[in-house]
Formats: sequence, C-alpha cells, structure tokens
Amino acid sequence: MSEDFVKVASTNDVNPSQMKEIQLDGEIICLVNVGGKYYAIGNICTHEGGPLADGTLDGYEVECPWHNSKFDVRTGEVKEPPAIEPETTYQVKVDGESILIKKQDAGKGKSSQLELTLIKKDKVEGTDVMSFKFSKQNDQLENKIVFNYTAGQFAFFDIGEVYDDPKGPIRHFTISSSPTENFVMFSTRIRDSPYKKRLSTLEENAKVKVRGLEGQFVLHQDYSKPAVFLSGGIGVTPFRSMIKYATDKQLPIRITMFDSNRDRSNILFKKEFDDWAGINKNLKIIYTISEDDQNEQSISSTENDWKGEYGRIDKAMILKYLDTNVLNNSIFYICGPPAMLKAMQALLQEELNIPKDRIKIEEFTGY
Repeated sequence: MSEDFVKVASTNDVNPSQMKEIQLDGEIICLVNVGGKYYAIGNICTHEGGPLADGTLDGYEVECPWHNSKFDVRTGEVKEPPAIEPETTYQVKVDGESILIKKQDAGKGKSSQLELTLIKKDKVEGTDVMSFKFSKQNDQLENKIVFNYTAGQFAFFDIGEVYDDPKGPIRHFTISSSPTENFVMFSTRIRDSPYKKRLSTLEENAKVKVRGLEGQFVLHQDYSKPAVFLSGGIGVTPFRSMIKYATDKQLPIRITMFDSNRDRSNILFKKEFDDWAGINKNLKIIYTISEDDQNEQSISSTENDWKGEYGRIDKAMILKYLDTNVLNNSIFYICGPPAMLKAMQALLQEELNIPKDRIKIEEFTGY
C-alpha cells in the first residue's frame, strides 16, 4: 500500500450506517460506513463547529447534531443549511480489515486543531466588546508557529467548560488580527450566554483549542480594482485584518471603508485605523454615527469635534466619497448584522446598480 495512505481504523470499528471520529496529523475526520463502503469528511460542521460524527446518518447524508445542517459524505456538499461552506473530503481505501486515508488529502487545514495560549484580553471602554489575543505559537508542536491564515478568515474556538449553551460549546469568530502580526486576535460582544460568560472570565495563559480555518471573505488578488468596505458595528473585524495586512505588505490597492456605528464609543480600532491611514496613502476611512450626537444643532461648535458623518450609510454618502471610475471598478465588501447587510445589498444593487459579482458579503449573527 502507498505510503500516502495511513491506517486510521479497522473495518469492525465502524459498522454499516455508523460514523466514528478519528484523527490524522491533527485533522479531525468523520469516518462513515454506508452499506459497507467507507467515506471520510471533515468532522467539524462548517456552520458552528458541531461534531458531525455525533449526528445522524441517513443514506449518504450526515446531519449535524447542533443545528441540523446536512452534508453529502461522498462530496462534502451542503445538502441543507444553515451551513453554506462544504466539508473537506478524504480519499479512503480498505486493505483487508484496515481502513486507510490518504495523507495528502488531510492537509487542507479545514479541520486541523491547534492549542493556543491567551496572552491578553481587553474590554473596549463604554461598550460590551472584548478583544482576546493569543500566542501565535502552538504549544503542542514545540512552540512552532503554525497558525497560518488569510486576512478575513474565521476559525472555531473551543474554550472548554461550556455547558447548556443552546448554540453548543464552540463558536466561530473572524480573526481580527493580520497574518503579519505576532498574535492571533478576535473581538466579540459579550452576551448573556454560557459560552460568552465563560469566555469573558478566561484568565491569561488559558489554553484554547482552535480549528477549522474557513471563509472566502478575503481580499481580491487584482489590486488594480479598488476595494470598498461597508462595515456595521462588530462587522469591522475582518476589515481590521485586511487593512492591517494591506498596510504592512504595502499592497498597491486602493481601500475605502465606510464604518457605521451607533455612537463614537462603539467605533472599534479607531486609533489603529487612523494611524494606518496616516502611513497608507491608498487607505481612506469614513466614520459615521447613526444615533448618538447626530443632531449637530444641539451641540455647540466648541464641543462638537466630530469630523465624521452622521446617519446610516446611504447613496449620497457613498457618492460623496467615490467618483464614477472607482464606483464602476470596485469590489464591494459588506460585513455586519443581518439587517445592515440586507440594506447595503439593496443600496448597492438597486440604487447604485452594482452587479452582484462585485459584491462580497459576510453576515454576523448572534455576535
């Protein structure tokens, strides 16, 4: 048998119509027996990280035990939402009573698990947002830096000791740090759920399991096309990653970000964004606040030092900062809560006639 294949189980370990979780080189895999034929897909549901091997199998479809997403075990294809990203598939062979999986198929990074260490946590004053920074080194691999990702991607974080959370014990978060930084960071709103309560009380040096890097909400490669970011609240996190990366790498891409928040205190990463705009001639950021301080008439000129916009992002605001050439050539990125995402899609497609193939979206649900 080829050295590319590694034994992961015996045929009597997985009976017909049953599944088993196995691991290979750090990959967490769901091994499936359908009528005596074996299949293998990633075990971590691409929606919220549920363990597929603990779910149910109906023919060639496995159903996640957490939120009922369904996947085809032959192709990894999503058969029923809420998942939208397919699962990784692995080539399987049977040699006598041995089940083997091809190693080269297990290195795609979708189900790999690392253990990182919390080095710092920060609460954003005046908000319910907290940022968590982790060492970029993996304690399980002799402190080798192995956490490689693309700016804008997300990962699943298993913080342990989470019980009775209706969404399960694992969450996925967009990585708000850039691959050029020496730490891994995510930022989130702290809510009254078992997971978020546990997260907020993590102490420095706590160990966290991270797995399943996912997501296509990443910067396009044709830098001749400008990027326009439309951000709402905590939806700014992938844009921090992309902007920091573009600035550090001195990418020749023009980026304009419209960042909408309730009030000034809820503008995340503002100092960093302003610093980066000062050194990146291709970066422009327009802040707008929709609720607090929007009645300029009620604030004296000496008190009103706000130089941004007021109100929600609309057609007039976009046309104020984007000329026709930029408007007609840009790739638009939208990230925020569902209502904001829907409104921005309508604005771009119906009012500004931006074709769908130049719009990329990332939805934040539940925060």
